[in-house]
Amino acid sequence: MRRLATALLCLAALVGCAVPGTAPSSSEDTGWGTFQADVTAVRLSDDPRSLVLTVALLGDAEGCSRDPRVEYFVEESNRIYANVVQDSRLSGVVGACPTHTPGEVTLTAPGPIDGRLVVLNQEPWKRDGAGYRRCDPTFGCDPMPADHCARAWIDVAVRGMDVSRHSVGSPEGCDGTWLVMTVPFDPMPCGVEARPGCTPSVNVRRYFLRWSGEQGWATIAGSTEAGCGKVLTVEPAFPRKLCADLPRP
Repeated sequence: MRRLATALLCLAALVGCAVPGTAPSSSEDTGWGTFQADVTAVRLSDDPRSLVLTVALLGDAEGCSRDPRVEYFVEESNRIYANVVQDSRLSGVVGACPTHTPGEVTLTAPGPIDGRLVVLNQEPWKRDGAGYRRCDPTFGCDPMPADHCARAWIDVAVRGMDVSRHSVGSPEGCDGTWLVMTVPFDPMPCGVEARPGCTPSVNVRRYFLRWSGEQGWATIAGSTEAGCGKVLTVEPAFPRKLCADLPRP
């Protein structure tokens, strides 16, 4: 795990960083550094141990890019982790490499990949038919349920609110287009184990949301009052049947 963390930290910093097992650059390579090569597509190969990665290489001048490759590889918890990099001498020169050109890198594992999740430059990719698709940074690798009122969509909406990471939404009414739920600001204000002298007081607020397609649920109003509060003044179309009889949160 320490080696994995070291390699990912080096990659995130986008600087030439020695990874255990790699040889230092020779004197003729002065000025060249190692930088991330963004992966834009992943497809299967004829070899069950390999994947073909399409990468964006710095282009338009000699010295912009050379030797795209997988520089770090580890298998852990049924996943494959790899860093995809390129060398460049001009990446730090403003305007020297204004475009990107596509290139290919082959990732090869010791044994069959068998559809395992592949994490490339800290971004997960999941098998999808004849290729792989990049996992969504918000929704993850699994497709979201068609039911907009499903718990997965509720959790995504709460994560986008200015509340504690421990907060959980409690739906009070949902018809797929409109949602009303209560969310505590912090369900553990005194910590997991109450601190001495701390008096727990959980502030709970009611939220009214509208379905907004690919973005999921969007908050249109909040309230600490009974019933529909002021949501009808903000959005008259909000159905009263979802909130008219609700008690104060």
